[in-house]
Amino acid sequence: MIELPNEDLYEIIIRSLNRVNDLLVGHGERVAYGVMRLAEQDGRFSEEEIGQLVWTVLFHDIGNFRKTDTWNLVQLENDQDYSHAIYGFLFLKTFFPFSQYAPVVRYHHSTDAEIENACIEQKLKWVVKCLRIVDATDLFFVNNGRKDMDKVNAYFRNLSRRLFPAGLPLESAEFSIMRDMDAIHSRLLERIKHQVLSNVEKEALLRTLVCSMDFRSHYTALHCSMMVRASDMLADCFGLEQKVKSEIHIGAMLHDLGKIAIPIEILESPGKLDGRMWEIMKSHVMITEDILKGYVSDEILQIAIRHHETLDGSGYPRGLSGAELTLPQRIVAVGDIVSALSEERSYKQAFPLHEVMNILKQMCRAGKICPRVVQMLEEHCDSIYHAVLEKGLQAADAFEQIYAEYYELTQPEME
Repeated sequence: MIELPNEDLYEIIIRSLNRVNDLLVGHGERVAYGVMRLAEQDGRFSEEEIGQLVWTVLFHDIGNFRKTDTWNLVQLENDQDYSHAIYGFLFLKTFFPFSQYAPVVRYHHSTDAEIENACIEQKLKWVVKCLRIVDATDLFFVNNGRKDMDKVNAYFRNLSRRLFPAGLPLESAEFSIMRDMDAIHSRLLERIKHQVLSNVEKEALLRTLVCSMDFRSHYTALHCSMMVRASDMLADCFGLEQKVKSEIHIGAMLHDLGKIAIPIEILESPGKLDGRMWEIMKSHVMITEDILKGYVSDEILQIAIRHHETLDGSGYPRGLSGAELTLPQRIVAVGDIVSALSEERSYKQAFPLHEVMNILKQMCRAGKICPRVVQMLEEHCDSIYHAVLEKGLQAADAFEQIYAEYYELTQPEME
């Protein structure tokens, strides 16, 4: 059960998105704020709808995460490569709790004629146009050095007049009202704080964020789902109380959040990483801590960031010893290894159950992982292993479906 307050959930998502590209820190919030202000002034949208639109716009560039080079999203926009909008649409349609707004992402880089001909309701076409205007203006602002606001405002006005010949209902046509990031953050946070979100919707928002990283590659698409399933089942086997099981579930789900800032060429390296690349890879744990600290309980935080620590003190990032590692932390560490061994990776094939257990036992003998947890896993290995594989198959099916639809929709553009 995800019982995070709305504002903490919001901070985790924003802090994660801001890690993707230094040039676009704040871009999602600025665009979400602009669309929110327009929707508020339009009068056709309920409070609930505006809140859902805010979440949608925050994720409007999620399709770019599949790119090999996530460091150059501004250049991708300049190159007119808008296939990410289609991928983002398909991704949100699959995972997002407010999937009815996924078409907004699909069409936010489309031509005027494509928007008019889209098979979506008029209210959504209006939102698409607003998103296109605010998104394009903010990118213009970023690309022009964030200095010449006269040019930015002129760009905003001209694009607004083209898409809304009858006028756009703005209190001010000046784009400069969106430059105060502290005010924007506070205003969005106030909107989100009072939104009614179920625990299922909160988990879906986090899953959307987590899967956006995992689904960058078919090698990693299964990992989080399988790892969470293994950790959840081990927690059940130990008969832990519900509060602790919830902490394990959330900590496991968020354990690799910091990988959002790691280049995919490192994540998918087919060979052994060199010293510099290995240090970059290991940094994902500290990035995870930086994102989560202050927004989840300390129990959840430590579960998330200690999955690479070992009983003998040789793990990372802090080289903790077994005496410092709690049972929930040990469970998630083993769950992570079970998932990694059970998946195909760029450098290995998936291991069958007997090899998974042999490797885990060797790690126990070497003093790396908890013998008690491995013993519990061995007692229930058939049910846990097959449940983990089933979760992996579900994630693989979702991955294949998204990419099949993606290539079907983009093929004409590629020919």
